[in-house]
Amino acid sequence: YPTPELPSLTAIYAEWRVQLVDGGLAWALVDTLRVTAIGFVLASIIGSSLGFLMGRMKVIWAIAEPFVELVRQIPVTALLPLLILYLGIGETFRIVIVLLVATFPILLNAYAGARSLSTTMRLTAQTFQLSWWQTQWEIGIPSALPYILVGMRQALGMALVLAVVTGMLAGNSGIGYFILQAQQILNVRALFAGILTIAAVGYLLNALFLVVDRRLTKWQQVGSSAE
Repeated sequence: YPTPELPSLTAIYAEWRVQLVDGGLAWALVDTLRVTAIGFVLASIIGSSLGFLMGRMKVIWAIAEPFVELVRQIPVTALLPLLILYLGIGETFRIVIVLLVATFPILLNAYAGARSLSTTMRLTAQTFQLSWWQTQWEIGIPSALPYILVGMRQALGMALVLAVVTGMLAGNSGIGYFILQAQQILNVRALFAGILTIAAVGYLLNALFLVVDRRLTKWQQVGSSAE
């Protein structure tokens, strides 16, 4: 087959509008974002909680560290046959893949944040006679939050990418499936429309996360400027 010509930006935009309204692009995008959101939220809860506790409790570190180090060394591609065998190729499979990939950046950054608590802050907690739980809630978590948010930002991009890829590999919905289908019928304009849609959504999600990051860490920025 001859190599298809690259379409112009105006042609891609025209096709994008058609696909968005009548071609299923909007529903495909919603499906991918749903899988991304579920996997990312679960990864955020598990990764931040476990990573923080590993950094603050030696018992949790001793129990969880060998397992974490073992699992995170395994490429997700090596787990695909196993997960397909037990989960099939439906939405659960796609969510689990996103969960696995997104958890570790959050967990490692949460651990680093928990370990970053300074001696001065620990002595301050002792001075005010705070309990262990009060110390973690009032000092430990706020100190670790910037680290956790860095991990979540990294994980968000990875979650979106894996949601798209799993839609291509094992699904009949999602924007990854939309792109693959456009390639198979040689609809190059729809193919580019899907790719550029993912790029735009990724950019917007990152920008939105940066806004949330600045709001949640505003106290830290004020403290830094005061110094």
